[in-house]
Amino acid sequence: MLKKLILATAGIAALAMAASAAQAETVTIRYSSWLPVNHWYVGGSIVPYLEEIEEVTEGRVKVEILPKIVGTPQSQFDVVRDGLADMSWIVTGYTPGRFKLSEMGELAFGGDSTATGPAFHRTYMEHFAKFNEFEGVEVVAIYTGSPGHVATKDRIVETIDDFKGLKLRSAAAGATEALNLLGAVPILKSAAEAFEMLSTGAIDGSLMIPETVVSANSLDLLNTFTVVPGGFFNTVHAIIINPEKWNAISEDDQEAILAISGEKLAATVGKAYAKQNAEAFDAMEEAGYTIGELDAEQTAKLQEALAPIEEKWIEEAIAIGVENPAEILAEFRESSPTN
Repeated sequence: MLKKLILATAGIAALAMAASAAQAETVTIRYSSWLPVNHWYVGGSIVPYLEEIEEVTEGRVKVEILPKIVGTPQSQFDVVRDGLADMSWIVTGYTPGRFKLSEMGELAFGGDSTATGPAFHRTYMEHFAKFNEFEGVEVVAIYTGSPGHVATKDRIVETIDDFKGLKLRSAAAGATEALNLLGAVPILKSAAEAFEMLSTGAIDGSLMIPETVVSANSLDLLNTFTVVPGGFFNTVHAIIINPEKWNAISEDDQEAILAISGEKLAATVGKAYAKQNAEAFDAMEEAGYTIGELDAEQTAKLQEALAPIEEKWIEEAIAIGVENPAEILAEFRESSPTN
């Protein structure tokens, strides 16, 4: 009897140890990066964030950056949803029409890069997350990038009429619509694809965030940069995780990860953009660029010309079920002052 009791006790202890070991098992997240890790955005903002995930979970969650991108920049949502990788960051505008509510962040005249990111995450989570347009993944952060403007080769843009006939690389659906309204010829491609088109002369220029002129190796391919107050466009980025992988993480560790994501990560990225943009303007000046800014009159004309895009987004948001999208947009812009 005593022997049976000892064996039973030993069995219970072994089960307890096994359960404890299972709970303590490290969860490894496989991260797919479509930009090189030495790119300032990844190396300066994303990599430290991924390292902080391990730190705040005390090593229970680790992130492995895969040596090569899985899929394409445009397919990262599907890659994560289908479990081909566990985590990535996406630019929602690379798949036009898929994330309609997110397109609010792409609209022109959004404002300063250090404010728009946190404001967009806060606004999106409060008003739009319940519509579940990211069904199939977990969104731990969603934020804007930095306002973009107009970079060209030998074709300065000083008035809205100067857009007519220009072949310009576009960054998102809203920007594509804007260029169409202005009589330009938009070509929707990722920033990584802009270099080849510029180097071959296939396009006259590109809608660009200032830093992209440098980071996309386009400094020698352009010579004019026109700033649109508040931005001609923006992009929306989301950090997404496969739900099965997310559910393998304990609730406490999920909370710890969320605490360093969202608005906090958005603010980090916004500050990094501001720094890179300032350095890019210095580089453009050194390279002899003509750098200008649309004046108040032309900006007002541009706002009038692009009004249909904003109205269309409001109508589409209402169709989805958002009760007051115009008020939400106004609230977002109030929290994101113009550059």
